[in-house]
Amino acid sequence: MRGGLAKMRMKPLSRHLKSLCRQLGPEYRVTVIDLEYVINRDFGNGYDIEISGVNTSKADATATIYLWKDKKRIVKVVDGVPQQNIGKWSEWLRAKTLSLTPEDFDRFGSLKEPRTVHAEVTECPESH
Repeated sequence: MRGGLAKMRMKPLSRHLKSLCRQLGPEYRVTVIDLEYVINRDFGNGYDIEISGVNTSKADATATIYLWKDKKRIVKVVDGVPQQNIGKWSEWLRAKTLSLTPEDFDRFGSLKEPRTVHAEVTECPESH
C-alpha cells in the first residue's frame, strides 16, 4: 500500500446482474450503493428495496434484500434469498409496506418485529 491507504475498487458490473434485473421487470434498476452494483426498486410510497449480493456469475449465489424507509433507514432485511425467489420476496416486502402504520414503529423508527428474515429457513409468506 502506497501512502498507507488502500484504493477502494468496485467489482465490475456483471452480465448476470443485468440479466437478473431485466428478468425482474421494468420497475427494477441497477444502481451503486456503498461501492457495490445492486438492484433497486422504488415502491413510490417512501419505501424502496436494495437487492445485494448478486453481482456475480454464480446462479446459486443468494441475495440479501434490504427494505429502506425514506432512503435513510433499513427497516427489514431478508437474507439468504435464492435468485429464483427474489421477485416473490420483493413483492412480499412491497405488500408489507402498504400495510405499515406509524404504530408499527418504535420511537426510534425501527419496526416492532424482528428485523431480519432468513429465507433459507422461512418460506416466503403469501402477499396480501
